[in-house]
Amino acid sequence: MIEILLCIAAGAFAGFSSGLLGIGGGLIVVPFLVFLLPRLNFPTPYVMHIAVGTSLALIVLTSISSIYAHHRKGAIDWLLFRKLLIGLIVGALLGAYIAGILRSTYLQVIFGFFVFFMAYNLGLKKTPLEKVRHLPSSWIMQIHSILIAAFCTLLGMGGGSLFVPYFNQHGMNMRKAVAISAACCLPLALAGVIGLLIVSVGNPALPQSTFGYVYWPALISMGIPSILVAPWGASVAHQLSVPKLKQIFAVFLLFVGADMLWQPLAHLFHIIK
Repeated sequence: MIEILLCIAAGAFAGFSSGLLGIGGGLIVVPFLVFLLPRLNFPTPYVMHIAVGTSLALIVLTSISSIYAHHRKGAIDWLLFRKLLIGLIVGALLGAYIAGILRSTYLQVIFGFFVFFMAYNLGLKKTPLEKVRHLPSSWIMQIHSILIAAFCTLLGMGGGSLFVPYFNQHGMNMRKAVAISAACCLPLALAGVIGLLIVSVGNPALPQSTFGYVYWPALISMGIPSILVAPWGASVAHQLSVPKLKQIFAVFLLFVGADMLWQPLAHLFHIIK
């Protein structure tokens, strides 16, 4: 019962962050499941993989609600979305393949260091607001979308944690960057889940409560509150100031990075000692 209540709370928080910051909830769901699954006696070598797969499946659900909320406000650039779509799908499938062959500990360390980098890039790195910048050409954005989608799928994220600063640093308004990033989460997460299921379904080492790398009880428990709360986050995103959004994003990432790195680095220190 406690686990279900925790999943409901985490799902609500993930949905809110999806709407608020366009991050799809992955930066919340993955660390939460890495904390929860070992306590449910899940096999250690697959904890991070199951966290990633379940996170992506949840992002598919939350992104639909978030996209609808942003679309109602006319904030999504659908022409830009269509230019990125193929790259998002190809990159997500590539990321799923790489995730399937990496060890769980490596994925966790990569996740931790990545979010520290993102906290610095968004919260501390200074970019002159008055400087005029433009998005790259279509084919360059395709390459970027492949790389971003592959990396985010590898870590169970919807893409917003990279797409938001990417668009913002190329001169896009922060609110519009959040909106288009939320839209990118859906095809990225859907292709990522399909790719992870291809490499994991039928693995006899996985628990019966999973379908490949997707842990269905957690997905259901988190999915409903995520969908219900995501529109609220999107509404708040259109009320807060741009600096406020950046500060929330950066501070949150610092906490997530520290939490994800603590166990693997402590284990490494123990081995060396």
